[in-house]
Formats: sequence, C-alpha cells, structure tokens
Amino acid sequence: MTRSLRLAAAALAAGYFALAFRGIDASIDTPIAEDGWYALTIARNIANGAGVTIDGETWTNGFQPLFTFLQAAGFALAGGATIPGLRAFYALAALVHVAGALLVAGLARDAARESRDLAGALAGLGYLAAIKAYNDFYTGLETGLQLALYALVWRFYAGDWRGHIGREARLGVALGLLVLARIDGAVFVAVLCADELRRGRGAPVDAVRRCFVVGGAAVLVSAPWWLYNALVFGHPMPTSGFAQQETLISLERTLSALRALGTVAVPWIFAGAHENDLAAAARALALAALCALAWRARWRPAVGAGFAGLLLAAYAGLVVYYWLTFFADWFYIRYFAPLSLIAFVYVPALLADAARRAIAPLAAAATAATAGFLALAWIGWSPFGASAHHEQVDLVAAHVPAGAAVAAGQSGTLGFLRERVVNVDGKVNPEALVWRGRMWDYLNRRGIEWFADSTWYVELYLGLDPEAVGWRLVAQSGDFTVYRRVRP
Repeated sequence: MTRSLRLAAAALAAGYFALAFRGIDASIDTPIAEDGWYALTIARNIANGAGVTIDGETWTNGFQPLFTFLQAAGFALAGGATIPGLRAFYALAALVHVAGALLVAGLARDAARESRDLAGALAGLGYLAAIKAYNDFYTGLETGLQLALYALVWRFYAGDWRGHIGREARLGVALGLLVLARIDGAVFVAVLCADELRRGRGAPVDAVRRCFVVGGAAVLVSAPWWLYNALVFGHPMPTSGFAQQETLISLERTLSALRALGTVAVPWIFAGAHENDLAAAARALALAALCALAWRARWRPAVGAGFAGLLLAAYAGLVVYYWLTFFADWFYIRYFAPLSLIAFVYVPALLADAARRAIAPLAAAATAATAGFLALAWIGWSPFGASAHHEQVDLVAAHVPAGAAVAAGQSGTLGFLRERVVNVDGKVNPEALVWRGRMWDYLNRRGIEWFADSTWYVELYLGLDPEAVGWRLVAQSGDFTVYRRVRP
C-alpha cells in the first residue's frame, strides 16, 4: 500500500507542475488572488530593474518578501516577460508544494508509533490531495512557502539541537527565513524563545545562550527586511498591514474566524466559492470522528507534540490579533493556514496506527477527486470561480484611453495587466494612506482623471455622491464602474 500511495502522490505532483503549461486565459485567472497580483507585479518590476516598486515608480513594502523575491527570480529567468514569468511562478509554487509534502511526510513518519512508512506516504499524499492547498499555494502569495518553512522548522526542532551551537544556528536561520516568508512568524520565534527560557529554569545561562543563538540568527537573517521598512517607510510593519487595520469586535468577524479555524482544522474538506453550512458540518463530523478514533486507540504521537504546542500558542495570539484588528476577515482562512500542519502531520499518523483499513478507500477517493479537479483547473475551471476583476480590466480597456492613469482600490489584476495604475487602498502605495477620507483631493493633486472599481470602493474613496466632489459616472458593468474627474 505504501508504494501505491507514493505513486499516487507523484501523479498529483505532476498534475500541479502541469499548471505551468496551461493556456494564457487560464493562467491569468484563479487561483491567483487579487493581492497575489500585487506580489507578481512587484516581482516583475524587480526582475526588469525597476526596483521594489508597484508601478515602476512607487516604492513599496506592501508584500511578504521571501516568496516575492523568489518570484522575481522566476521572472528574471523568463527575461522579465509576463506569460513566461507566470509559468515560472506556477512551477515555483508547485516546487514549494512538493517540498512541503516531503517535509510533512517525514514529520508524520516520526509521529507514528508503528506503521511509520505508511504514515509518511499517506501524509505526503494527503498534503497534495487537499484541494484547499490549490487555493492557498497558487495565489501568488506566500502561504505555501510559509507552511513549508514551518514544517522545516518543525523538523529541526524535533531533532537533537540543544547544546550544539551549529544546530541551534541552523534552527535560527530557518526561523529567520520563516519571518521573511511572512512577518507574523516573528510571533512564533518569540514563543519558541520564551518556551526555551521556561524549560531552562534549572540552567538559565544555557537557556539564555540558546535563545541568543537561535533568536539572534533569526534576527540577522530577517534584518534586511526590517531595516528596509524602517528606513524607507518609517515603520517595521508593511503598508498592507496598515491598510487593513480596524479595531472592532463584531459578530461577522467572529463567525469568519470560527469558519476559518474549522477549515484549517480539516483542510481536506473545502468547497471554495461554494462554502456553506453543509461543508462546515462535514468538517465538524470528520473532526469528531478523528477525535473519537484517537480517544478509543489511546493514541499519542511518538514525537512532535512540543512543536505543535508552540504553534498553537503562537496562533492563539495571532488569531485574536487578526480577529480584533483586521477587517479583511475573508483572509482569515489564509492567515490561520499554518495550523493545518497539525492535521497534515497527525491525521495520517493516527490512521496508519489505528485505522489502516480506512486508508485505501480514503486515499483512492482523495486522489481521484484531486486528479479530476486538476484536470478541470488545467482548462481554466475551478470551484473558486473566475476572477471577478477581469470585468474591471475589460471595463477600463473599453472606456479609459490607453496610456491614461487610472486609480483603483482593488488594483492588483488591473495593475498587472495595464500600465499607469495607481493604488489608493494603501496596500502597496503608502502615500494613499495619508489621504483616506479625502481621496478625491489626492487624485486631483496627482492629476488622475480616471477611477475604476466596485461600487463599495467608489463610495469609500469618492464618497456617497462622487459628483459633489467632481467625479462623473462614465460606464458600469455589473458591480464595477468607471468614473472620470470633471475638470474645474
């Protein structure tokens, strides 16, 4: 059975790499997220020698650095060309995905008590057969790399590293790369170091030395990013974080957080754009069945529980932070994604040890479903739907003169496919953050005559009555509109 699982995993890996060879229309669509286009645009500009900019002129820090610079390397290998660069991105994402699967397979093998090889093979397949991973790892954003680096840190942490300065430094370097993948990894570094101090209460000098080596290496590796933010933008937090901050306790955010936690707890059940109460109920039943199986078998992982505890502790704080301060609750499912590593590692180990008869039918069903999904994704269809922002792109192409500057809050897709696009939600344009509440003055000041976005963004940036501040509706398609400034 182990060999069959590995062959199935290899077949799925090949399917993910095949995404790099899709047609152009399919490639410029989902699962790349609107924010993913920001990262890809910045990567293309870096590769073309235009600096760390969003439009060739505006310097930005509204992205997570490590994966974006890896994407820039892909664009550079493609000569800076758009479509070859996109193909390089898909290949990079697949490579990171497969690397994560191999790391998770090793972790599950170590966690199993008896059927270790079976647990490893099942974990590798399970990581590749989670359709939610397509939504997480191929968006143009850092999630896949972040999970792979958490798995790498887990591997290092579970080994014999205490008391060996070289191994401690290696763990610190991996933690620094984790922070560069997504800066909230700094919270995990702090939790790990605090736990080392707790563990070393009987030998505080050794504990402090370990924290100095591990934490110091992490700081040194990630320092260029912190310095860039502080020196160029005056604050260590990227502008993308400031753009989404709003402290509020609301029922809507609470429900979104709970749904996201349920999804990352059972990452194999995911309905994309068709998420509903039935999918949530299926996840709850699956989680209950797994808990009952573990209780009945009195199963505990052979190794790794310490790291899982640190991950839970770090994300307890991060979940509360994002819930209280970030209004973009639709991103919670991505922000909380590293918690899914617990399921990716321990569920295969549990099944291999306590429910071997269930493995063959579950693996066959998951492989068939994912293979079918990838076949449809290759021709441009996915359960996540088509990108709504192509309607915005088409509307601008039809009504805004070529070469004219156009502003938008949601400017990711538009900015990747068109030149002279000005971001006004502040995610990648720090200048725009200063003008919130009077964006029309900013646009007038910069001489921008066109604005194209959904009605919600129009109301947010041009007010409830755009004509009162000098903007006239030119065209509308669905929820997207084009406005033109009326010159005084």
